[in-house]
Amino acid sequence: MRREILISELLSEVRVAILEEGKLAELWIDVPDRERRIGAIYLAKVRRIVQGINAAFLDIGLEQDAFLHFSDVAEEAVEEQVHWEEGEEESRAEVSGTAVRRQPRTAKTNGKPKAYPVFRTRRSGTVVIPLELGQKLLVQVMRDAYGQKGMRVTTRVTIPGHYLILAPFESGIGVSQKIANEDERRRLRFIVRSLLPADYGCIIRTAAQGQKAEVLQRELRWLLEEWRRVERQARLGGRPQLLRPEDPIYIEAVREFLAPDVERIFVDSRSIYRVLRQYLSRVAPEMLSRLELYTDKEPLFDRFGIESEIAQLHQRRVALPSGGSLVIDYTEAMTVIDVNTGRGMGDPSQESNALRTNLEAAREIARQVRLRDIGGIVLVDFIDLQQEKNRQLVYEELKRELSRDRAKTVVYPMTHLGMLPFTRQRVGRSVLEKLTEPCPTCQGSGRVYVGAVVVNSLERWLRNFRTHAREWRVQLHIHPHIARVLTRGLFSHRLRLMVRYRVWLRIHPDPRLPMDQFRCISLRRRRDITEEYRS
Repeated sequence: MRREILISELLSEVRVAILEEGKLAELWIDVPDRERRIGAIYLAKVRRIVQGINAAFLDIGLEQDAFLHFSDVAEEAVEEQVHWEEGEEESRAEVSGTAVRRQPRTAKTNGKPKAYPVFRTRRSGTVVIPLELGQKLLVQVMRDAYGQKGMRVTTRVTIPGHYLILAPFESGIGVSQKIANEDERRRLRFIVRSLLPADYGCIIRTAAQGQKAEVLQRELRWLLEEWRRVERQARLGGRPQLLRPEDPIYIEAVREFLAPDVERIFVDSRSIYRVLRQYLSRVAPEMLSRLELYTDKEPLFDRFGIESEIAQLHQRRVALPSGGSLVIDYTEAMTVIDVNTGRGMGDPSQESNALRTNLEAAREIARQVRLRDIGGIVLVDFIDLQQEKNRQLVYEELKRELSRDRAKTVVYPMTHLGMLPFTRQRVGRSVLEKLTEPCPTCQGSGRVYVGAVVVNSLERWLRNFRTHAREWRVQLHIHPHIARVLTRGLFSHRLRLMVRYRVWLRIHPDPRLPMDQFRCISLRRRRDITEEYRS
């Protein structure tokens, strides 16, 4: 499959678009006001253990405690955590160059066994969880906070690379299931086993297929250095704190999608371009020729027709080719998608029309959940089908389309009522949650765009305006809430926009305007020029 990666930077947003066969397949958005923490490693402290829900709540240095379910506690990881007391065994580690490991914590207090919490599973029976109040441990964020739920963390800490994933508290070597050739799997295992220090684990990623030992050794050396730096910080850190943030969104996207089928990587930011050149020089020098700095006047996403597609992501209704449509609604518990038939279907058979629309809907649903990054339970109300074989066809089509998704999905058969549920792994906020916030007027029953989204829309307008217009003074009519976002702070968004685009912006708060709209008045021509320069 032919892929392209587009990376665009604005003052308050970085966006990554993944194109497959020229069509938008995934959209990643990083809004600084809503920091991404998935993959970040923290030094944590156990604040509460709640046996009734098989979980502990951890202080990680943020306002909201992190949630650690007992199933995400690896006993070996907890027992082999690093020493955090400053200087303890540090000199021995520096001499040997190896990671510092702690001895298993004793299970007795004053000669009596400690009352550790337990976790019961069907497979393993009763499992003792070696956690106690006040205990310090390393954790990694596996799911971002969303809604009223806090971050979920695990003690199974990993350091991801392009070819390998280092698992410091594991001991086995795993190989991606997408590497099907058994000889290649054995070759990669042999190479990694010969390079990996004792008591470490590793996962060999799909990108490692066909790579030489020198390439894998170079990345493994870097992963080990990263891990030892985290250990040193953990030993010196007394209070809960961030030890290693997740990589920037553009590094993560390139790391996940970089493959021979990626034809081009376009970047419209010089700073990001320099960072990516350094990254590719380290992990995949042969891909440097595919990295291009985009310098045309026309905005990058406009050039590839992506802005119009992004605008559709916020719409409740999605049109289908045959005239039908999807209606997507979000609830606290699940996402509900209704499939509607179109008028004037050509085939006189109702069953054929319903099947055709349902198959189109299955393909579009798989695309929409990837684009919108919808996680959790999804319930689809397909058009009723009378024949079991047709219901099976729709089920197989949806399952096949979802198999291309990086997130884990589980699809269940369609019922006689046309209902088909499936689950998609939730690791962070959906696009809707990133770009909108609960409406203050209706107490959260609706949502409005966050200020950063409106500011980004204004920036795109200004970039187009300065590219084509021969004037530089504009009066901006905007909702008072967005006006406060624009003018907040000494180095406000308004000031930075004026400096970047060499334009004078006079702010005029207008409470009659919706929060997601603005009007631009030319001070020279004394008229509204908003639509004239809208991209």
